Amino acid sequence: MNSLLFGAVSIGLYAAVFKFADPMVTLYSKGGAYCLLPVSTVFLFSYVHGNFASNVWTALGIEASASAERKKDAKEATKRKDTRSRATVNA
Repeated sequence: MNSLLFGAVSIGLYAAVFKFADPMVTLYSKGGAYCLLPVSTVFLFSYVHGNFASNVWTALGIEASASAERKKDAKEATKRKDTRSRATVNA
């Protein structure tokens, strides 16, 4: 159900950007505090599309493998201690 919701919102966002491209460019190019608008738009698209994609993968039964997490844990566990002797300076 979430995938349908985020998919519909994603389609709506893309349709709005294409429909209102010229006014958006005019607004975004004003400078000053308006420079935050393109950044916030990108974050909004990223959030909506990321949730949509995540929900689609979950609905299809595709999840991240547990072996990727185990490899990360194994790397952290096998870190060697620094046994080199250190030079000391007497002032």
